[in-house]
Amino acid sequence: MALTVPLERITDEARRREFGKGLLALVRLLGTLVLGIPYVIAWCLRTVVLGVTMLWVAAMAGWRDAGRPRAKGGASE
Repeated sequence: MALTVPLERITDEARRREFGKGLLALVRLLGTLVLGIPYVIAWCLRTVVLGVTMLWVAAMAGWRDAGRPRAKGGASE
């Protein structure tokens, strides 16, 4: 009894599956995650820092304006 190996069928099946495309997609996904997540975190952090800085500057300007003496005899009296 002779054992035959169906090389043509194996080759056709391997070409249909194309392991390289799936591997490339996985590498792209991992690259996006490795580079994208720190980018998004840094962008959010920078936005929060800018917002807090703007709030702080506005609060300090209001504090200084509230401490100034008011002019007497103006149009508002």
